[in-house]
Amino acid sequence: MDFLDFSLDSILRLGKKNLGAPPGIENAADIDKPPEHGVVSICTIDYSLEGIEQQTHTDVEALLKSEKPDWATYRWIDIQGIHPYTVNRLKNHFNIHTLSAEDALNIPQRQKVEDYEGTLFIILRMLQITEGSLINEQVSFFYLGDVIITQQEKPGDVWEPVRERINREGSRLRQYGTPYLLYALIDAIIDNIFPILDTYFDLIDALEQEILLEPIKGTQMRIHNIKRDLAYLRQALWPMRDITSELYKNDIELLPKKVIPYYRDVHDHSLQAIEAVEMYLENAKGLQDLLMNANSNRMNEVMKALTIMASLFMPITFFAGLYGMNFEHIPELGWKYSYPIFLSVCALTTGFLLFYFKRKGWIGK
Repeated sequence: MDFLDFSLDSILRLGKKNLGAPPGIENAADIDKPPEHGVVSICTIDYSLEGIEQQTHTDVEALLKSEKPDWATYRWIDIQGIHPYTVNRLKNHFNIHTLSAEDALNIPQRQKVEDYEGTLFIILRMLQITEGSLINEQVSFFYLGDVIITQQEKPGDVWEPVRERINREGSRLRQYGTPYLLYALIDAIIDNIFPILDTYFDLIDALEQEILLEPIKGTQMRIHNIKRDLAYLRQALWPMRDITSELYKNDIELLPKKVIPYYRDVHDHSLQAIEAVEMYLENAKGLQDLLMNANSNRMNEVMKALTIMASLFMPITFFAGLYGMNFEHIPELGWKYSYPIFLSVCALTTGFLLFYFKRKGWIGK
């Protein structure tokens, strides 16, 4: 079942693929060429209720030679980095369907959950904030019963708390095995969205204070960036809601009944995250209106000040224009005190207008 979550950039990237190419991974470029050292890193965690062992492998061949120990009940294979050779070797070794291997190789893909025979294939988006930027990374899950394979685009994830919990003796991760591990990994992806939302809440709050006090030149652009990121978050979260609903509502044979309540719980988390994103997105849109109102109010204050100044000088301009006319018989021109009287009348008129404006509440508030 597929869920739409493409950005424009994703659509353009998909459009660059070869049209009419046969389905599957078999015709991918470099499928028979091993990756250079450091392109792909692989970590395995073998565990049971009694013990745990973690190993790091430099390439996929070393991984395949390292079989799961007899004492271990479950294995988690975490692959960081994507290469056609690695994906194809895993496909052949674990009998993974070629279409799911193709989807894991070609990025970006729709978020989805697909139940192949013996394999539950899931694609999600892992969202993180790195150096002030929102990072959207594709993560693929191959659930094979007692083995889980996760594939990330690059090193760095949100699963460190899961790794810490799996090392604890008697933890539920060890008791319930890979069905619970799959839930924990998905739950960690969704739970990590809440600290991201807290970051945007702080940004929105700071911007609100800035707008009320003194907006700066870049305020408009920062509001736009926040709205764009929150829309991006919402776009990634809606498919997660549908995927988690699919996992607990549908009767998937690979998932035992005892872990289904946990998948219902992670579905609730996805709904909470969506509600929070919707609320913050509305707040960000409100910032746009607040900024427009603040700018409008400031413009009104400027126009008010200019109008008051023009009103104060209007009588003086009238008097100066009246006595500046070139008529021969103006009685006041011959008076000895005409000039000081003229200045006094201008000052009294201006003072009266200031008193009147203040009395009306137009100035001084």
